[in-house]
Amino acid sequence: MFNLVCAQETKNSHYSSWNSIVPKMTFNKSFYIKSEFHFRRTNFLKDWEQLMIRPSVHYKPDEIYDFSLGYSYIRNYSFSDFSTPINANEYNIWEEVQLSHAGKRLKFKHRFRLEERFIDKIVQPSVGVYSIKGTSYNNRFRYRFTLTRPLIKLSGTKSISLQIFDELFINLDKGIRPKSFNQNWFYLGLGYPITSKIRMGMGYHNIGLKSGNNRLITNHILQTTVSCNLN
Repeated sequence: MFNLVCAQETKNSHYSSWNSIVPKMTFNKSFYIKSEFHFRRTNFLKDWEQLMIRPSVHYKPDEIYDFSLGYSYIRNYSFSDFSTPINANEYNIWEEVQLSHAGKRLKFKHRFRLEERFIDKIVQPSVGVYSIKGTSYNNRFRYRFTLTRPLIKLSGTKSISLQIFDELFINLDKGIRPKSFNQNWFYLGLGYPITSKIRMGMGYHNIGLKSGNNRLITNHILQTTVSCNLN
């Protein structure tokens, strides 16, 4: 006879507004640089959730392959009893391969990213008191599948497009062995080229995150992204 004991899963949810600016500069037909600036607020814009700066260098030999190397600075803020107890930073280096292909009206992208993460280690020297002592290191793998389809044709070559993506995050053990589920992202939104060099996207972004103590956190996000070519 076996006794099965299941720890009760705690569920929390919150609502956020994520806003991004993504400038890009092209050097030639194969090389370009890009940076991402993410400003993420929560609790109906009252509190900071996260600030992120992510520059990267890209090599794109053709229309299918895009190889990149990047760096991320991430500031995580304490905004609730289920967030980090104090403000803390993460610094990571990442390598990425993106594959693109298209049908008659559909465009597909597969993005594979490996992250080497250095995260502030939060310690609790006494009850209710937290501090940062060094950093912890771990690896994470991310896979994103994106589908884009034009919906409404406007003047000239402009059209409003539908974009859907789903991204899976997997914590890795030593090396590249899968260890545990980290989180999943789902996005559904619309994109519109404001000019030949500026594009805007807006949509609903849902995140399911598995944190410590058997806690499941759901984030409902209104996401806005402005991408621009600087050349």
